[in-house]
Amino acid sequence: LHYNLNLQSITVNGQKLAIDPSVFTTSSNTGTIIDSGTTLAYLAEGAYDPFINAISEAVSHSVRPLLSRGNSCFLIISSVNDVFPEVHLNFAGGASMVLKPKDYLLEQNSIAGAAVWCMGFQKSDEQGMTILGDIVLKDKAVVYDLANQRVGWVNYDCSQPVNVSVSTGSNSKTSVQLRNSSPWT
Repeated sequence: LHYNLNLQSITVNGQKLAIDPSVFTTSSNTGTIIDSGTTLAYLAEGAYDPFINAISEAVSHSVRPLLSRGNSCFLIISSVNDVFPEVHLNFAGGASMVLKPKDYLLEQNSIAGAAVWCMGFQKSDEQGMTILGDIVLKDKAVVYDLANQRVGWVNYDCSQPVNVSVSTGSNSKTSVQLRNSSPWT
């Protein structure tokens, strides 16, 4: 299953990227979907190059860019969190999904003691389609509110337990407790 979202813009390191808003327009076969069955993330063609360029420009000069099987990768000797920027995916209604470097980069291997990290975002093969897969959903509790047609998320250390309580009867209710969090961003 997948769900449509209204992505409006992307910011990298606090800077809104110059992406034509029509790139994210939702229709029957275009727009942005959240899909837990997709491993990586795929950006619509008009968003991909500005995104990759912004990440590349924001990293420290100690990072060496390289291509691996056609993918944008980086050779680094320090912590990935110290040299790569935060990314914000900004949605209609004011919601923003904050991505730390490990939410958009995948560690591949090492070369001479330096780690190789590759972009977990690829250019979408489907014209006008952005797909947010598991790479951006990891360590997030995602709530699908079908009755109100909305999706919410909260950053969550998924190695920690989630408390679930279920009531039965005419006023049946299920609740999920995540410490100090609200799923509607």
